[in-house]
Amino acid sequence: MKVFKQWSNSKPTEGKKFTMPSLTVPDQTMSMRTILDRFAKGLPVVDGKEPLWDDDAETSSGINPKMLDLVDLQELGMKNQDKIQRLEKLKKEEEITAAQKKAEIKQKAKQELLDELKKATEAPQH
Repeated sequence: MKVFKQWSNSKPTEGKKFTMPSLTVPDQTMSMRTILDRFAKGLPVVDGKEPLWDDDAETSSGINPKMLDLVDLQELGMKNQDKIQRLEKLKKEEEITAAQKKAEIKQKAKQELLDELKKATEAPQH
């Protein structure tokens, strides 16, 4: 007979012991009483004690695409179409120059190997 684990027949477990230091910042919490009082009075609950998060503010454009509808996304795309085309053109040019440099380096290495081989075969043997 299989015994199913339920709240009435389960055994308590040890749990976890945290050994790392706490990352809690002092004075960023309010008691439940304070939160309920502020809510009842219609005051903001955070009261300037909201933590500041570093969410790559320097790199973000301030636009959250998840909050935009399809029309807004289309307008944004149309406004940036010129920039997109310019960047794509620049990318293609960089790929072409990189391929040309790679081909030049490959040709130069091949020529050096041929020259060394030619010198080795032309050298007088004693």
